[in-house]
Amino acid sequence: MKNNSIHATNFRKVLELFRDDRAQDAARLLKVIQEDYLELYSENKELRSQIKEVADILNLAECMDFDGQKYWINDDSEVTGPYCQVCYDKEGVLIRLQEREKHWECYSCENLFAKIPKAVTLGKNVPKGKMKPPLKLFSAK
Repeated sequence: MKNNSIHATNFRKVLELFRDDRAQDAARLLKVIQEDYLELYSENKELRSQIKEVADILNLAECMDFDGQKYWINDDSEVTGPYCQVCYDKEGVLIRLQEREKHWECYSCENLFAKIPKAVTLGKNVPKGKMKPPLKLFSAK
């Protein structure tokens, strides 16, 4: 970033130049100050845009739900998705999955995600006797 000359001392200098009947010098200094102002204005606008983008990303991250294989956006009023976990985790982009009969498909990375009934994944709303007991991974000694 260039050392900008927008400073109170420059405005004071312009005033002094006008008082000394040096209008052309004052006008030149005002032009420099104006150019610096426009440069700072553009930089400020770009920085504000970047801050908004970061805030939007943080807000989105707070609304993301991961179901074990896919992402969903839950903004309190509605749930959208699902979105590809691979594309989001690798590239930071939300690619909506395409629904098929038994799976979800990502057109970007071509990964497939199995459809698992919510009752099985959450263990809720399963009629008694329908859910199988968990498999024992380690034998008790």
